[in-house]
Amino acid sequence: MPRVSQSVRRLHLLLSAALVLLAGGGSAEPAALSPTPSLEALMAGMAETSGVWARFVERKEVALLSEPIETRGTLVFVPPDRLRRSTAEPSRSELVIAGERFAFRDAAGADAVDLSASPLARQFVENFIVLFNGDLAKLRERYEPEFAATGAQWSLTLRPRNRPLSDLIERITLVGTGQVLRSMEMLEQDGDRTTTRFSDVEVDRHFTPAELEQLFALPMADAPAP
Repeated sequence: MPRVSQSVRRLHLLLSAALVLLAGGGSAEPAALSPTPSLEALMAGMAETSGVWARFVERKEVALLSEPIETRGTLVFVPPDRLRRSTAEPSRSELVIAGERFAFRDAAGADAVDLSASPLARQFVENFIVLFNGDLAKLRERYEPEFAATGAQWSLTLRPRNRPLSDLIERITLVGTGQVLRSMEMLEQDGDRTTTRFSDVEVDRHFTPAELEQLFALPMADAPAP
């Protein structure tokens, strides 16, 4: 059970990766005369995507640390249920969801979970997947959304309704212009704060079968120590 518990904790890292996918349009710059966006339009755009690739810079402020932790990497989403978050700085790591499997690898080793055998891990994954599958009804079941817009500028605050996500996260706030998501802030229940800025977002990206096989190959879990 300790390895499953550790994997579930790692799953909340996927939230910062998942939220960029709500950007919908994802063009490099918003149109000059973009209409006032809506939550419905953002989710509808996500429902139509063929795949997403983006870079991110994540800055995490931890109460017990004097300096924030900055992480740089890339993320990939392919509907309906494949997601990969890779970091290059300050260290390399891979976090992958592929259907019924979740896996994580870093310098310390690899860990894998069968979601069909772990109800708690499955709940986490379902909370993340609903963010970018375009299902607004399910989004509202799992989160309390507060959407506001002035012209092309908009913000969306999400508060988890149910445990276990609500035990970890107080709220998530996204800020964007037109169809472009600019930044995301996640406030955890313990006061830790993560701010993520996104760039080079490609929406409707088509991946070849070879690319998909490479991107979503799951690392084998390390054998437990004797």
